[in-house]
Amino acid sequence: MKLLTPLALFIESAITIAIIWSSYSVFILQDFSVFGENHLLENLQALTLFAVLAVYLVPVFQSQRTDRLLCLFFVWLTVAFLLREIDMDELNLHAFIVKWGSGFGRNLWLAQAFAIMSILALMRLRFYLDLAKQFLVSAPGIMAIKAGVLLIAGDICEKVAFTNQAFFEEVFELLAYAVLLRAATLLARHKIESKITA
Repeated sequence: MKLLTPLALFIESAITIAIIWSSYSVFILQDFSVFGENHLLENLQALTLFAVLAVYLVPVFQSQRTDRLLCLFFVWLTVAFLLREIDMDELNLHAFIVKWGSGFGRNLWLAQAFAIMSILALMRLRFYLDLAKQFLVSAPGIMAIKAGVLLIAGDICEKVAFTNQAFFEEVFELLAYAVLLRAATLLARHKIESKITA
């Protein structure tokens, strides 16, 4: 657990350096490759999401935690983001993996996973509603909301036409994943307690 904060700080430092370098490349050198498919910003997004996934997995395997379903939700949410960022068609993988890791196949099994988690939450609805309320006002919850706002900003950049819109989209997404890593680190170190007995 003590390694989680240094890991997050290292990745956040790498992201800061990458954004500064990318900005210099785009606006000074006029080199637009940094925000292209499978280049610096996208690769760093994928690496950051792998770190987020690893950190969210830590509390899932701690039997004494009563917020494991919440952590599991963020594990699957991170997997969804990761599969969105990775272009399976270009990785020379087996056809079965490509089929279930992208497009309809990916959406199907992710939807099934979220449906199972929803059913588990409905079985103890009062407990999980209170847990969600406690999470939203906690430090990891606030950080997760900030990550969501940054992802929305990236989505807006994708849909509104302006100069270098793809660069800003990738930067907002990278910042969102960095903030999500910080949220994961906080959640892994401090469990969310419901006021209602599990």
